[in-house]
Amino acid sequence: MKAKYIIYIVIIFVSFTSCQSPDDFLDVEPTGYIIPSTLEDYDKMLLDYAILRSVGTNARFIDPDVYHTEESFNSISNSTPSVNAYTWQHDIFNPDDADSDYNNFYYYIHVMNQILEDVDTAEPGNFDPSKRNNIKAEALAQRAFEYFLTVNQYAHHFDPSNPDEPGVAMPLEIDLQALLGRSSVSEVYAQILTDLNEAIALLDSNYDAINSYANFRPGRASLYALLAEVNLYMGNFEEAVENSNLALEQYDFLYDYNTIDFTNPSNPWSGYNNGSQWYSSTLNKEVIWDRYIYWSFANPFHLYSPDLVSLYDQDNDRRWYLFATQTSSTGIDVSPNYIYMYANSERCNGLSVPRLMLTNAEAKVRTGDGQGAIDMLNVLLPNRLESFTPLAFTDNATTLQLVKDERRKELAGSSLNLFDQKRYHVYGDEVPVYTRIHPLTGEEFTLSPGDDGYVVRIAQSIRDVNPNLN
Repeated sequence: MKAKYIIYIVIIFVSFTSCQSPDDFLDVEPTGYIIPSTLEDYDKMLLDYAILRSVGTNARFIDPDVYHTEESFNSISNSTPSVNAYTWQHDIFNPDDADSDYNNFYYYIHVMNQILEDVDTAEPGNFDPSKRNNIKAEALAQRAFEYFLTVNQYAHHFDPSNPDEPGVAMPLEIDLQALLGRSSVSEVYAQILTDLNEAIALLDSNYDAINSYANFRPGRASLYALLAEVNLYMGNFEEAVENSNLALEQYDFLYDYNTIDFTNPSNPWSGYNNGSQWYSSTLNKEVIWDRYIYWSFANPFHLYSPDLVSLYDQDNDRRWYLFATQTSSTGIDVSPNYIYMYANSERCNGLSVPRLMLTNAEAKVRTGDGQGAIDMLNVLLPNRLESFTPLAFTDNATTLQLVKDERRKELAGSSLNLFDQKRYHVYGDEVPVYTRIHPLTGEEFTLSPGDDGYVVRIAQSIRDVNPNLN
């Protein structure tokens, strides 16, 4: 057997240390390991906390709302991918660099494919066989979420007028010898919708709205929330309204930021006084389906872009009070700029109630229901502002801009603004040409709507193994 294997599951080999080569892995059953074979085993595989790992870190410095001066840039200057991302390069990796984002996405896609291949015939083990379909539903849902994360980082945005736009490889079954090329973005989105709709159909009628014990596993509300987000990204705004309504009917918890402060107000980096609820995002009650991008933002650190700073009512917005400082964790003063922080906490960039509410509001105004969008903002914002006067509807264009601004403020630090700008361009909205100055060299870089700089190119080391990904 030739050493021909797919790069997107190469991380699998790391787990099987008794194997010395791909041929060993393909031909020999590893010893000293339990080979998953029962529903009990697959349930435990779905309980792998690492799936919520640092997700989408490649996109962190591409986001136009991130800003660097010399002081903050020094905290990333020794990382080639970070520097290239900040300067909006399409190729951010050195030729031999690995890409942990890519490997992690496809590792979990492989895990879900393995479960889906075996779940229908697996013996139950110590697991209720009447719940078999729940295992299958979760595996479909997790695969859909991983593909959604993957295609938005490594491909241009979904555009119904360009159905052949190259997306990402899309393995749907286990074949360790396959060298798949890139499916189109449209094909990937179609599969995401198929997986989510099948998952919803398979779930028990009494399945919980969210998995409060392990929120990196989905509940029923989680599936509708992702369906809403996917449809928003596709420009299917009526469907986005419908599915976000269904999700919010089942789960709509919000923290009142007026009740949260710092453990030590004289040192914001000390963390927040709400116990471990933000320290570990699995305990964050606003989270519907957990993924997190980064912990604390202490080192390396970055700044709010001046344009984003201008959106905040700094005297009234608790998001500004809780998540902005002018002094780094090591005492560097960045005045007059501001550091983004999420002190001693995991920053969710998965699905949350506030993200879902803003998706609902945007989809409503894009379907002509500006008043409905204002109503949704009037639920969210009293929990974010010290003093709040309910908003009044004027017109849809003004309301849409309000929603966009709130997405930037509410989701700051998550890198989701990057994907928002990508989709706004496809919708035909006005997106600016962004400009950055390299803090150390003075070189100017620009990011125009639709540029390749919005997209992380699949690393050369991966394309060397599978040239079909070029």
